[in-house]
Amino acid sequence: MMTYSEMERELNEIPKFGAKASLSNLSAYLELANHPERNLRVIHIAGTNGKGSVSAYIDSILRQAGYTTALFTSPHLIKINERFRINFKECSDEELIKAWCSVKDYMVKGEEKGLQPLTFFEILFFMGMLIFSQKSVDYCILETGLGGRLDATVLSNPVLSVITSISYDHTEILGDTIEKIAAEKAGIIKEGIPVVAIDEENGAFSVIERTAKEKNAPVYGLKSQELTILKKCENTIDFSINSRYYKISNLKIKSYASYQVQNAALAVLAVKVLLPEVSQDVIREGIVKMYWPGRMEEIAENVYVDGAHNPGAVHQIYNSLTDSDKEWLLLFAVCSDKDYSEMIRVLGRLPWKRIYITKIDSARGADTAAVKQCFKEETAGCPIYEYDNAKTAFETALKDREYENLLCLGSLYLAGEIKDFATTIF
Repeated sequence: MMTYSEMERELNEIPKFGAKASLSNLSAYLELANHPERNLRVIHIAGTNGKGSVSAYIDSILRQAGYTTALFTSPHLIKINERFRINFKECSDEELIKAWCSVKDYMVKGEEKGLQPLTFFEILFFMGMLIFSQKSVDYCILETGLGGRLDATVLSNPVLSVITSISYDHTEILGDTIEKIAAEKAGIIKEGIPVVAIDEENGAFSVIERTAKEKNAPVYGLKSQELTILKKCENTIDFSINSRYYKISNLKIKSYASYQVQNAALAVLAVKVLLPEVSQDVIREGIVKMYWPGRMEEIAENVYVDGAHNPGAVHQIYNSLTDSDKEWLLLFAVCSDKDYSEMIRVLGRLPWKRIYITKIDSARGADTAAVKQCFKEETAGCPIYEYDNAKTAFETALKDREYENLLCLGSLYLAGEIKDFATTIF
């Protein structure tokens, strides 16, 4: 039997950003496996920011309501198993190894028939569908990898489509305007299937509405003005929803991050559209019990990690910290293909006490000297330090810290590395 590390090595050798064949190629592989994706009632989630959190909130509410859930998300922070969950419990090493061996067998058969090799994400989607379809699952929550229109997950048959906040990211693939990006994300909308989406004033929602109308899909928009933060404490936020479609007060989330209010509210609206009979008590319990790693997650006292990796997500961090009465240190690393100058322009408006810049081991890390120069231009006189690796930067920041909070930010890869180090430190 293959070991977990052998499976991990084989999967990691598959190019993550290689040339992608058409969806019909992946569909032909799924045909070989008798279309496992068709056995699932899918809640399909696309968007730029908040996909994982919205997925986790929906998952938590549905479990609280007594449903059995499957959850497929990306990327993972530490271990690949995080991407595949049943009732929020990560699938076992054995289940993943078995699924990978099955996919390899199908790939041999497919290539004999002239099919193109599958990409990394397509393989993981295929593995997820094989695992989930063999379980007694009531709802399968599927997060898109990139975009929507051409994403592997679009081959599923959803009972509900959800589109989270849309901003600039992967512009070289998805387009260089909000409208073009929204059109790609709206590619998940299916004929007659209801859509729940964030109704922002950035041009995205009108594109979603137009696509929904073309597909005869009922559309439900959630505006930020329909949400009221009632009380913000150290690590909890109380809020209410007063939307056109649903009203509920006395909701509580366990988070420092104000942006999670919008994600939680979108999840609440999604569940109410799909299952109107779910009670307010179930919704309140589901929301407060939600746990999602790497999103303003407190990994030790006053030490936080957040995977914000594009300007839109960083804006949300800015809004969460701008009224903080604490002093903050920033540990920052970012992938080279991200618009980090705009991210830093936003971060530079916060009064950091010290900034630690480093590189990510596991990804295409941006040049630390270039990142440092950006911070110098955007922050007036704040001490900035540069490190070759995240472990040294993290240990130094912890040693320097007196009473300040520390935020590790810029990439989900960084969040994963820091969480990994933290298990040996705290």
